[in-house]
Amino acid sequence: MNYFIVTGSSKGLGEAAVKLLLKENHHVICIARSENVELEHAAKESGAEFTFLQEDLSKHERVTGIVQYLLSKIEKDGQAEGIYLINNAGMVDPIKPAGKADESTMTKAVHLNLLTPMLMTNEFIRLTEDWDCKKVIVNISSGAANRPIHGWNTYCTTKAGLDMFTKSVGLEQSQAAHPTNILSFSPGVMDTDMQGVIRSSDKEDFTNVETFKSYHDEGQLRSPLFVAEKMIELIFSGINENGKVYDIKEFL
Repeated sequence: MNYFIVTGSSKGLGEAAVKLLLKENHHVICIARSENVELEHAAKESGAEFTFLQEDLSKHERVTGIVQYLLSKIEKDGQAEGIYLINNAGMVDPIKPAGKADESTMTKAVHLNLLTPMLMTNEFIRLTEDWDCKKVIVNISSGAANRPIHGWNTYCTTKAGLDMFTKSVGLEQSQAAHPTNILSFSPGVMDTDMQGVIRSSDKEDFTNVETFKSYHDEGQLRSPLFVAEKMIELIFSGINENGKVYDIKEFL
């Protein structure tokens, strides 16, 4: 059996990925701040194993314990052919230039976007070091990791940091006896709640706001379901280069 741990699974890309994985009868473990009744119904219809944990992953002090709890249950089941961790949870706020951002929001964003996936990855690898099964970690990246964007200093920084973490861990794991394959996946612009937050920004705080409004008005936003399909195809295609950063544009 394949186990998928998906963070930020109640909406957007995470929700879409879970729906697809349930159809394939994988055991899906969702971690999110809010429940999603649609996913519960989808699990019942498919007959797939479904577990939901209601957690705020910006509270990084709980992360290690969550990973320990989930992996102990998976180990006890003794059926794991593959274990997949999709670090999808994230936030684009604060959308403010440096000097105007709220300290607590910046701190929360750094925890959720960067520290939490780092801690989850670290504990995942530590606990499964000797497990002889397929092990894959997917960190959700962004084009913002590669270029500075006005008002997105925190988001750009955390995504760039996450990509470098992925590359570094990939290098380390290439020398492991039972390696975990790790990759970053940049999904591009999608029609999600995050895009709504971006479009509602003040132009003084985010000078590119009109560009993002045009993405929506001109139908340039991809559906989360389409993006999730491409991501899952990548996961199961066989990952040869550990630590690589992929962009959805490579698969269009």
